[in-house]
Amino acid sequence: MRQQNNGRRRQNRGSNRRNFNYGNVNGSINKNTVIDSSGPDGRQRGSVAQLNEKYISLASDASSSDDRILAESFLQFADHYYRVQKEIESNNENKEAKIKSVLSTATKNLDNEEIEENDPTANKPSRRKRGFQLREAELSDPENKKGLKEVKKDGTETDNLLI
Repeated sequence: MRQQNNGRRRQNRGSNRRNFNYGNVNGSINKNTVIDSSGPDGRQRGSVAQLNEKYISLASDASSSDDRILAESFLQFADHYYRVQKEIESNNENKEAKIKSVLSTATKNLDNEEIEENDPTANKPSRRKRGFQLREAELSDPENKKGLKEVKKDGTETDNLLI
């Protein structure tokens, strides 16, 4: 069945527009993002800096043709995009500062780890493991094997190894 709209067209408000968060909580907009601007002269499209320049030039054209009201309107649009541009720049600076602080703490941690690696007691094996290593070295050394052999009364040699 067909829906009735009572002779009215459906209004799609904002369906063609991109909804950007100008508060930039998550930094979803950058300086190269293309924005659709519907100003007093129709729709303008471009980056924030381009829109700022367009509206400044339109304002100067309007003021040269003695239309102060239109010129003021264009200047208000230009001011808006100037503020958005400055906000984007400040967010980029904040992100860079945050990245630098994270990198500096990471390098400090690496420096601390290098100091610990240079410390002879830091990488020292446990006492038990050192004992096993020493015992293995004594057993693998052929000169020490002669000292470990024991001669029995009947003349046979046996290994005197503790297990």
